Amino acid sequence: QQQQQQQHSQTKLLRRRNSLPKNISTSPSIQNRIQDLISHPAVVWDESSTFNSMHKKKLGRRHLPLFDRSSNALSADDNNHTDETEHISSSDSDDEEIATTSTTPHDHLFDQFAQSVCCAGVVARKEVFETWASALYIHTSFLSCESETTVCNTNTNDGGGDDVSSVKPIRRVADIAAGHGLLAWALLILDDDEYQRRRSQDDGGSSSEALSSSSSSSSSSSSSSSSSSRSTSSPPLTVFCLDKVMPRSAEKIHSAMVRQWPHLEQRFDYVEGRLEQLVPHSSCLLAGVHACGILSDVLVATAAEHAVPLSLVPCCHSRHPKVLEVASPFANDLYEDIILNTKGGNMPDLADRLDGVRIKALENAGMDVKEVFLPSIFTGKNRLIVSFPNTDMDRIKHMPKTRDEYNKPKTKQSATTSPMRKGQMPPLDDAPSIMPKSRFLKGFYVPCEDTEHNRRLVSDMSGRAAANTRKEVMHNRNHKKSPEFDLSLWLPDDDEDDGNAAAVELSEDSLSRIVESKHDGGVKCSVSSVGEVYVNPSGRRSQTFRIRYENAEDGGVLPFEDAKAMHGELYDAIPEVFPGAECR
Repeated sequence: QQQQQQQHSQTKLLRRRNSLPKNISTSPSIQNRIQDLISHPAVVWDESSTFNSMHKKKLGRRHLPLFDRSSNALSADDNNHTDETEHISSSDSDDEEIATTSTTPHDHLFDQFAQSVCCAGVVARKEVFETWASALYIHTSFLSCESETTVCNTNTNDGGGDDVSSVKPIRRVADIAAGHGLLAWALLILDDDEYQRRRSQDDGGSSSEALSSSSSSSSSSSSSSSSSSRSTSSPPLTVFCLDKVMPRSAEKIHSAMVRQWPHLEQRFDYVEGRLEQLVPHSSCLLAGVHACGILSDVLVATAAEHAVPLSLVPCCHSRHPKVLEVASPFANDLYEDIILNTKGGNMPDLADRLDGVRIKALENAGMDVKEVFLPSIFTGKNRLIVSFPNTDMDRIKHMPKTRDEYNKPKTKQSATTSPMRKGQMPPLDDAPSIMPKSRFLKGFYVPCEDTEHNRRLVSDMSGRAAANTRKEVMHNRNHKKSPEFDLSLWLPDDDEDDGNAAAVELSEDSLSRIVESKHDGGVKCSVSSVGEVYVNPSGRRSQTFRIRYENAEDGGVLPFEDAKAMHGELYDAIPEVFPGAECR
């Protein structure tokens, strides 16, 4: 039975691979560039040192000559016009080995990218190649003008034609668990290179193409011109990285890339945060290369539930029970078959079966899902899953109908849990969706929607300084950057004010001046009245003020203990400055 299951999974694997779209798997342009990666001097240089023995070594400045092939190379821009290189077919093996030919033009864009990585000196050799290969497939699938045409073909209008106007191209990418941020930079560079090439073609060759076009090819000419106009008129690609910790290597990679492509700095952001704080949107592509463990399942569940595009290279496949806590509700039964109901120890085909369940969850949610395999010489975990949202709601056959259906399944441990004892806290109910949890949303969330307002929000929270500020706020009392205190006072009588002409009038401005004068402009104090003046039955009047203490030097976080000390100083100074006033 196990052999039959393995054969069945392999048959399904080959069937899915044979159904790959032409624009992803067999495009001559992308396969020429993959061929150039496989035969690169940094991969194959001599028989004594192999790529497998050196793939974990970090690239440094001493490796710069390996990526300098400008003497006898053609431009990578000519890849679309070269037919001399053999490319692989969709039914080849997982390795996707391509015969090396001497006529393949070199990818100078990759060489420039790798040279910048060498200058940073913090990235292993294999990561550069596998990231660029992933970026090539992702760019062709979602971001290039070819991908816009492919997505448009999936939506047809009543007349049978392609509904091009209803599809908005993807111009926003979120690199999840980004690490160094290499994938985001690679996608930015590829998109910028395509934009520059097409703009030069429109400027230089539009008039000549118009004169040479004939009446028989008018339809194809108009189609290509509309595709070109969409690519040049669409806004530039923007990306942001999200990871729990922003490593120092990401800053070095950022500096190296900005030196080579300074105009791309404004399109790149790096936010230090958790995946639970992400607010997905269909206008933003979720990308993850080597998303370890249950992170892949969280991304699949998020994409399936919110119908957002996804590109994922899973890694570190595991049968840990935690997988069921984050598994997509569109494939609960399939997840249970792998995690709970499978007997025996090791599962040799765990990666294929678990990735098959992830693909099935996306398909059940109405997504168009494809598989691409990266060259295995770069990485053993080489399956790239790409999913496209589909507006045909009739395809969603496994949508959970009720709240009970939507809840995550119970694990073996929860089914045999002992009864609750007296005084024990009851268990928390499972959240009915994958949306961010409330305890992670203390005024901080990362919006993915591709709008100017949301891009500005992400830019403001990007960088190490902003991350450190958020950490200080989370450790501050009440999670506030500027602490606030209430102060209730018995107001002086009118007779006392008339008897002392030199007395200072008690007001909001006078209270703030007391605090600011004691700290020489280092603190800004904002005072506001809370409610109306209260009159006691004995005739005494009282007023409550809310005082906010802010850091005026650098706009950073003011520690709660410092603000509390300032508030104590104000408390002691009020009877001296305002005769007749008394702190309640």
